[in-house]
Amino acid sequence: MRFLCFHGRGTNSQVSTLRSHDIKHRINCLGQQIMESQIAALRHELDNIHTYDYVEGTVPAPLAPGKSITIVLERTLVDIGRPLELEAFFPTNGDYYDYFSFESADSVQKALDDLASFLETEGPYDGLIAFSLGGALASTYLIREARRHPEKPLPFKCAIFLSGGAPLDPVALERGEVSLLDDTVAGNQVLRGLPTVHIWGSNDKLWGDRSERLYALCDPHERTMVLHEDGHAVPGVRAKEALLRSVRAIRRTVGRVAMASW
Repeated sequence: MRFLCFHGRGTNSQVSTLRSHDIKHRINCLGQQIMESQIAALRHELDNIHTYDYVEGTVPAPLAPGKSITIVLERTLVDIGRPLELEAFFPTNGDYYDYFSFESADSVQKALDDLASFLETEGPYDGLIAFSLGGALASTYLIREARRHPEKPLPFKCAIFLSGGAPLDPVALERGEVSLLDDTVAGNQVLRGLPTVHIWGSNDKLWGDRSERLYALCDPHERTMVLHEDGHAVPGVRAKEALLRSVRAIRRTVGRVAMASW
């Protein structure tokens, strides 16, 4: 499958771009390396049968703290026995970015429109993998598309959310307001028919509640939850049991999508 990957808050993009987009698609850059490092163990366990592209934001932001990564040396996963935060490998005074600002509805709308343009020129993609803020962007986009074009299939066949952020309310955005989509309102389960995997930590003090909200908004017949004991991080080699449960859930979901496509 061809996956499009969305990073979390505070990603570095201090390199030249491959293509000119407001949400830039960069290859072999530090920003990609951060996301690649965070999902390295997952990709390793999923074998080399999938491809991964990455999109990055353009809103300046500080390097995000508290995100554990897995070290990759010559394609070998290294278990160092303790979680490493981004500061251990990326300079805190570098240029880092978010997709949008929560303080501005225009900023969110621009990110959504840029993503739509990106998918139009670079797509299609089979699935998405989104961490933290990337999950908020991706899910908001999916919900907006489902409401604008209910007659069309969603632009992804499946979605993997890693400590995923909750979607914003597209209707509120049209009014110039930024607010989370209310998961308690009847009819807001708009991602019907989309197979999703939701992986987050029971000790996630940052966005654990938002990951739960995102889960609640997805199709109860198509969603799978993997709850691990870590915080705002992706299961890696030091959390083998959680990693393998995550991989099994992703494989089952990808398998269902593949069978449906035959």
